[in-house]
Amino acid sequence: MPTLNAPRPRTSRSCKNCRVVKRRCDKQVPQCGQCIRAHETCLGYRDEWDLVFRDQTSHTIKRSRKIPEKNGPSTEVIPLTPLSRGPDPSLDEIGVNYFLQGFVAGGRSPSRGYLNYIPTTYSADAENPTLVASMAAVGLVALAAHQPELFRHARAKYSEAINHVNNALASPVESVKDSTLMSVISLGIFEHVSNFESWVRHVKGAAALVIARGKSQFARRPAILMFNQVRADMSAACIQSVQPFPDDMRELQEEATKYIDPFDTFWLPGVLATRCATLYAGVAGRHIGMPLPKPMSWSGFLEESIALQDDCQLVLDILAIQEPYTTIQEPSGSADCISYNGRYDLYQTSWAIRLWNNSRMIEIIVCEIICWLINKILAEDPAYPNEGRLKFKSKLQDAMKIMSRRGEEILASLPQGLGIVLVPDADKPQQPNVSGGYMLIWNLYTVGKSPAISYQNRQWVIKQLQGIGESASIAMAFQLAEDLVKIEQSVS
Repeated sequence: MPTLNAPRPRTSRSCKNCRVVKRRCDKQVPQCGQCIRAHETCLGYRDEWDLVFRDQTSHTIKRSRKIPEKNGPSTEVIPLTPLSRGPDPSLDEIGVNYFLQGFVAGGRSPSRGYLNYIPTTYSADAENPTLVASMAAVGLVALAAHQPELFRHARAKYSEAINHVNNALASPVESVKDSTLMSVISLGIFEHVSNFESWVRHVKGAAALVIARGKSQFARRPAILMFNQVRADMSAACIQSVQPFPDDMRELQEEATKYIDPFDTFWLPGVLATRCATLYAGVAGRHIGMPLPKPMSWSGFLEESIALQDDCQLVLDILAIQEPYTTIQEPSGSADCISYNGRYDLYQTSWAIRLWNNSRMIEIIVCEIICWLINKILAEDPAYPNEGRLKFKSKLQDAMKIMSRRGEEILASLPQGLGIVLVPDADKPQQPNVSGGYMLIWNLYTVGKSPAISYQNRQWVIKQLQGIGESASIAMAFQLAEDLVKIEQSVS
């Protein structure tokens, strides 16, 4: 992507009042300090998401005007979607536009995508070569699912992005920039086309970079959003590899909490996930006789698990108020049925789908742990009192019902998450939303391996993962589907 000779003017992110009177705004939320001191009602800030696309469109207009005029002057502008291109867009432009459209703007739905750390950082440093290369690589590999000839270009762009990242990490100045961290996180999406092991190595690299940036990073909102993404990836990697959540990451989580509302729904599921990862690793470690930093009895683990499950329910109750969704039930035998058992749910945004499903996924895993612990306690103590056994039996039934219900809710989110159905007034999708596959594979896998799932549902989940792998070229989806096949064979 060409570098502009002069710095482009940046759009003001001051609140409306400060922009009008041209004073310096401290950009505090929910109201800026200037408005508070002036006893004014703060009228709020511009939507970062709108600024991203306005800035991107401005860049594209400038670049398209610089294209040599082969057949007279051209007034055509390269649009954000690469599917109807302007005059000779570069591969960088195609990849970046598709990335912004599919992973940030929610594809063809009128909602934001599930990656919320991008707008501010991208707007502030849109010409950064590391950032451009990483976004282009992910956009091109996502497009390659429908245009295979782009896969070679995506790989080349990925190699270029890695070189840029390595150079940035070698610089004391560049290594701590938000644009460098954003590039590293975004490239983690690319690793889904490789395998689980490659993805885990990349997640650990992103975590190491977050740790190196230190506690001072959280004074800026974009850093908190990016930390939230790294924390989510690290939690998933820890849970799937049965490792405790790293202490240094946990300390950063505690520091970040000082700068945000700790009860914000964007933050709470991540806290649950870190606790779940550590709990899971502790239970598994004691089971195989590993020395634990904090020795705990099975009853102690069970008490901790039940407390975590209660907190999961609390987060879901908050989500029900802040991010409500609508359930659609197709008539039995309907030819238009596109979801298992004819049910699908419609959410306000793709981000809401992620918040709900990640919270459900954690509760399913915690309920699995509860069931395992109860069975372990009863097996090791045949003389356990009958009254206690009855309570345990009731808790087992409750946990199985919760896992089944949460699994059904996750499956009902697939049609919208994959772009098969859209909320009212959305443009008709021409093809499934590729980014939805990246967002949903761990949710699907968790449902598929749950002990509460039926044979039919597991087969349906396996089919969906295989479909995501084929339609989006996500190798990890195939890996997870194969693992579920093995699980099914072991219980048959």
